[in-house]
Parts: sequence; C-alpha cells; structure tokens
Amino acid sequence: GVDGAVPRVMVGSAAQLASYESAKRNLKETGWIQEGIGLHFTASMLSGLVVTTCMNPFDVVSTRLYNQGHGALRKYSGPVDCFRKTFAAEGLRGLYKGWTAHYARLGPHTVLSLIFWEQTKLLASRMRGA
Repeated sequence: GVDGAVPRVMVGSAAQLASYESAKRNLKETGWIQEGIGLHFTASMLSGLVVTTCMNPFDVVSTRLYNQGHGALRKYSGPVDCFRKTFAAEGLRGLYKGWTAHYARLGPHTVLSLIFWEQTKLLASRMRGA
C-alpha cells in the first residue's frame, strides 16, 4: 500500500503549489481581484479542484492496494498493475470514484492551508519591516 501512497503525495503537493500560484497570478492579471484574502480564497478553491482531480486516481490506487488481501489473495502486484487493471475493468471513471467526497475533504484543507500560509508570509514580512 505504501508504494501507492508516495506517488499520491508527490502528485498532490506538486499540483497544489503549482496550481495555486498560477491561479493567483492569472486572477490578479484579470484585474477582477486584488491582492488580499479574497484572491487567496479564490485561488485556493481553484487549486483544490486541480489537486483533487490530479490526486484522485492515485488515491483510488492507494486505497485498493491497502485494502487488497495478502499472499495468494493479492489482486495487484503494485501501483502500475492496479492502475492498469482498474482502467481496463472500469475505464477512466473507475479512477475517479469518490471524487466528490475527496474534494469535500481536500477543498477546505487546501483553502485553509494556503490562506494560513499567505497570512503567515504577511506577518513575517511585517515583523521584518518593524
């Protein structure tokens, strides 16, 4: 199971940071939202959607690997085998099972984490200038 969890975390972290910074930059360029908590909230909501979409297939694989039997009861030899078998049996939809529940958990987590991060950066900047 752990061999399916490591790629999940790598993909999630990369998608979160890259999509947040891109969303923030693009939203500022439109001129609709200025720097501040509104921008951070909107960009982090968009980032949550991206993270969930990128991470869900890895979440499905990780869960299936953790829940499979041991020894002769094993269904998958590893993450790649699980991806292949899931896609062959269920198609792309099989890799996105539980997406809504996943977003219900990751969306708020992403928003809170990134807003906290931005506020911490702002506080640190003020403390340096004081």
